[in-house]
Amino acid sequence: MLQRTDKAAGGWLHYTNLKVEAAIFMLIALTFAAVMGKDAITSQAFDLSKHAAQYYPFVYGDKDEGGKTTVTYDAAVPLKWSCTLAPGAAYSYCGYGLQLDVNQDGRGADLSGFQDIHLRMNYRGAGDHMRFLIQTAVPENVRDRTKDGDSMPMVAEFEVKEGMNDIHLTTEQFVTEAWWLGARNIRPEEIKPAMDHVVSVAIGSGSTAPMGRFDVDVQGLDFKGHSLSTAQWYLLILGAWLILTGGFLVYRFLSVRKGFEEQQKRQAEEARELAAARTAAEAASSAKSQFLANMSHELRTPLNAILGYAQLLKSSDLSSQQLSAVKTIKHSGEHLLTVITDILDIAKVEAGRMELMPGGFDIRACVLTVGQMVRVRAEDKGLGFSISIAEDVPQYVVTDEKRMRQVLINLLGNAIKFTASGEVRLNVTTVSVGEEMARLRFAVSDTGVGIAADHIDSIFRPFEQAGNTISKSGGTGLGLSITHQIVKLMGGEISVESEIGQGSCFTVEAEFPLAVAETEGEQAEAHMVEMPQTQTVVAPAPDVLARLLDLARAGNLRAIRREIPGIIAMGEDYRGFAERLDGLAAAYQSPAVLRMIEQYTVDKRAA
Repeated sequence: MLQRTDKAAGGWLHYTNLKVEAAIFMLIALTFAAVMGKDAITSQAFDLSKHAAQYYPFVYGDKDEGGKTTVTYDAAVPLKWSCTLAPGAAYSYCGYGLQLDVNQDGRGADLSGFQDIHLRMNYRGAGDHMRFLIQTAVPENVRDRTKDGDSMPMVAEFEVKEGMNDIHLTTEQFVTEAWWLGARNIRPEEIKPAMDHVVSVAIGSGSTAPMGRFDVDVQGLDFKGHSLSTAQWYLLILGAWLILTGGFLVYRFLSVRKGFEEQQKRQAEEARELAAARTAAEAASSAKSQFLANMSHELRTPLNAILGYAQLLKSSDLSSQQLSAVKTIKHSGEHLLTVITDILDIAKVEAGRMELMPGGFDIRACVLTVGQMVRVRAEDKGLGFSISIAEDVPQYVVTDEKRMRQVLINLLGNAIKFTASGEVRLNVTTVSVGEEMARLRFAVSDTGVGIAADHIDSIFRPFEQAGNTISKSGGTGLGLSITHQIVKLMGGEISVESEIGQGSCFTVEAEFPLAVAETEGEQAEAHMVEMPQTQTVVAPAPDVLARLLDLARAGNLRAIRREIPGIIAMGEDYRGFAERLDGLAAAYQSPAVLRMIEQYTVDKRAA
């Protein structure tokens, strides 16, 4: 009985290793879903004690009912007051409040997104109970039984002690005052209180408070809660789509793997010689490649649905945070589509189905376009980025422009990924040129982590990544393998020189047939392509940088964006700094924002 499971026969894409590919897809889907789930539910907090001075304070007591209770407070010191309960009324009471409906239009403040109330106060005096009162707009279903301008009181009673008190309340603890319901002939079950139009909040004496004096000093009044808007609900739906997609891929991969293993077992049992086993392995590899090559439609259909929903949401009315989350969905879906495309490209190579589609194009414009595509990624990491095209490089050549662009993007993307500081460069030069052919060299160099000498031979194999294990930042490890195969199809060569800690230089050399522009207009247009302008960046004064640095360390990107118009207004020289900072803040790139401000702060001090 002979059974062979030779990994070398099929590489990492061998069917017996499909569980590795399935795990990669599932981890990607779960990661994207987790990102969206985190952004979908919005946490919010409102510290009323810090904004008390913005609202109108008021006190109340039993004087209108014949009582002699007195309340004293200092308007300059919000939320601090004293009360002396005195006999004389059927029910002695007093309290202090803030009117949130400062415009007196009945709208009040929207506290519907807050479910928890934290009250921190210092208490001295008689009594061991107090009440928290909320005056809110009358629900619409009973509004015809109330007067114009009327509001509905809701109350929650709590215990207090001498000294500092930390009180925690929830909105579910509040009930509508019974006297208010009785006076308007409203049953409690008819009321569905809403917190979207709160006109005032107040703290008052308890229902069983004894006569005497007490002093209250509120030091903190926080409202906290979570909200989920319709757009955010769609984000959760998209997260579920991603998980289902990942589960579907895992199921399909593992199902095929199981079926293939059973087939391989039968073949191994029937085989009597090594040659027969090798033939079975080669047939299996071919079947695997054919399977992956034919999976394009099934894989891309659910992804197109995800990207379609993302595009639909992008055009709706979203907040900046929601728009950022939608962009994350779109970019994540596009990244997953790229991963699938890489695997399908490898399958095409192994099945011998990858072909070049040669055509004449402007190689200079192609290089500059690629540079524009990857420049932002380099700048987001704080890296220098430059492109150099020698003057003797011909403008028009013949090859597959799409594949040429893919080679450059893969090499530049890898260089940026594995470079933490320094720069990435692309140099295009001519090795030789004749009447019909030109041999060109494309060299991508970086100052990254470098590659150990014993790993260089393996980086062009599928699922291998350049750099050390710490620097790996995702991906399938297929980019260099696909690049190697494309260069071979072009009849070219790819080589690498690298040293640990000193960076790497990947060089591609290939011969290209020369071509000419189809019209003089096209040639003139091509000559207008110029390399992008590095804009001079002038940082503002040290006091402005210090303010920005404090905001960046606190992670307050919105406040940083509010500073941008003021920086531009200082003078046109500061526009470059302001626009770059605004772009990073708008993309929620907190580390990049902090790094940029810190760097310019250090430079200012050194100057």
